[in-house]
Amino acid sequence: MGMSSGGGSKVSGVTSEINVTPMADIMLVLLIIFMITTPLLQEGVYLNMARAQNAQLAEGASDEDSSTIALTRDEKVYLNKEEVSLAALPQRLQDSVSRSPDKPLFVKSDIAVRFGRLVEIVNTARDVGVKRIGLVVDREEKLGGAGPGGQP
Repeated sequence: MGMSSGGGSKVSGVTSEINVTPMADIMLVLLIIFMITTPLLQEGVYLNMARAQNAQLAEGASDEDSSTIALTRDEKVYLNKEEVSLAALPQRLQDSVSRSPDKPLFVKSDIAVRFGRLVEIVNTARDVGVKRIGLVVDREEKLGGAGPGGQP
C-alpha cells in the first residue's frame, strides 16, 4: 500500500491503488524461466533432413502405432525414438512391424548420413518382411507459388 502526504495537512490518507511492480517482476522472471526450459522439454531425435519440392504428405506418419526409423548424423539408429544397435535392429523391427503389419515403415535420415547406411537399413527392413517403406523428407516451399512449367 502506498502512503501519500496531503500537502500540508496533518491528516494522512491511505491510497487504495495496487502496486503492480512486484507482480510485473515475477511475470518477467517466469517468462524467462519458460523460455529457457521449453526447448529442453522437446523429445525426439534432431535430424537435418533433405528437402524435396514434390514431397507427398504421408498419411499415418505421426500415428502412435506407426513404425519410424531415424538415422542421425553420427549414424546412430533409433526405432520409434529409442536407440537400437544395428545387431538388434532386425529383431526389434520385426516385433514393431508385427504389431501393425498393414502400416508402412517410415525412414528418416540426416542429410549427412552416407547413402550406403540408408540402403543397409532399408535392406534390413525388407529382410524382416516389411512391404511398404516411406522415406521422410522436409517439404521445400516453391518460390513464387509457381508449379511445374511455371503454373501456379
